[in-house]
Amino acid sequence: MKIFIDFDDVLFNTKQFSTYLKGFFAEEGIDQELFQKYYYDPNDELKEGVRLFNPHGLLARLEKYEKIDTSKIRHDFETKLQNLESFVFADVADFLAAMGKENLELVSFGLTNWQQSKIVGSGLDKLVNSFVITEKLKAQAVAQLMGKLDLAVGEKIFFIDDRVEQLEDVKKAFPQIITILLCRLDGRYCDQPNEFCDYATSDLKQAREIIESYNHANI
Repeated sequence: MKIFIDFDDVLFNTKQFSTYLKGFFAEEGIDQELFQKYYYDPNDELKEGVRLFNPHGLLARLEKYEKIDTSKIRHDFETKLQNLESFVFADVADFLAAMGKENLELVSFGLTNWQQSKIVGSGLDKLVNSFVITEKLKAQAVAQLMGKLDLAVGEKIFFIDDRVEQLEDVKKAFPQIITILLCRLDGRYCDQPNEFCDYATSDLKQAREIIESYNHANI
């Protein structure tokens, strides 16, 4: 068995973390107007139709356009990123433990340095076999991981994500992969499942039941 699993909104409460970030910058003297104004660089290239948040870019724009000394903010920000375990969803630890670290591959979408900071800060890097970060749809990343893994013939492979376009991309490339759309109440998105979603769930407890049903069927 092998499970490829998303990070944001599946394992990590990104909506809550985004609210926390706004509060952090407010405490550092950056009000909401400035925060929103410089949150994205309008000149940044879109990645799969979206702009990716880069906190260091935000700080650089505050320095450049508002002449704000961000040295203290940078230091405090890096310190805060050391402990993000409180943003991990409550059902994650049990799910990862039950599935087994050796069976888990984390596939995250976003800017490499930023996603890595969140993954390591949350401690989830220690609970999976490996993680990969991509700025593209995930089929290519999954293909690279599968090329490195020693997969047995007929081994069950699962892919869990909260975005239908990611599930569709992977399912088209690997029809044998069992796709699970996870739409949390606390997530930022709740896509409608389509024919490329084998299952739709609202938490990892349900996802675990789906996966274990396949394992029991093979006993």
